[in-house]
Amino acid sequence: MEDKNSLVLVLGTAAVGAAFGGLGGLVAGAAFGAATVHWIKQQEDQPQQLTDREESRQSVINPPPPPVPTPRSQQITNQFLVLVISATQAEFLESLRAKRRIDMSDGERLYEITKYLWLGSETGFNQGEASINQYSVSAGKESEYDIYLVYFKLKQPDEGFKPNINQLDRYDAFRKLDYLAIDFKISHRLQMEAYENFEIYNR
Repeated sequence: MEDKNSLVLVLGTAAVGAAFGGLGGLVAGAAFGAATVHWIKQQEDQPQQLTDREESRQSVINPPPPPVPTPRSQQITNQFLVLVISATQAEFLESLRAKRRIDMSDGERLYEITKYLWLGSETGFNQGEASINQYSVSAGKESEYDIYLVYFKLKQPDEGFKPNINQLDRYDAFRKLDYLAIDFKISHRLQMEAYENFEIYNR
């Protein structure tokens, strides 16, 4: 459509030139018309060129923001607490087994009768418990040195169960066992060597 309009403009200009100047006017009119068409096209193309240039300049001044990294989900691992308790406390431990829960007074009693303890990851606990049955004590072969291991699965670790903690913080941690413990279980009567499966430390 634009080419048709341009042709009409050239022919019209040539006709006007011919009317006033004969053949010479015809040639001059056609040349003038062609020049006019070229100028009009330049004016039409210029805004688009300027727009492209401005967009290019804008993209340099305001580069796109970097992609936001997706945070990795953190895997929450449970902590396990192991208490080493003398077999002389069998009656109290049986009462805990029957109740299936720990209250604050039970935590205080556990503090008093615990000889050693261990706090660690689920992996460390599973490795230590895997071979514990080899230390089970058969009926008639009991010893005054036998022990029980009490296992606690904790909803969160407590500084009071870690090594080299003052006894006040240790005592407070035991009193909070009713809140911290998700679950617990008590082993069978075991030979004293069973606690070597864990890197225990003094209460």
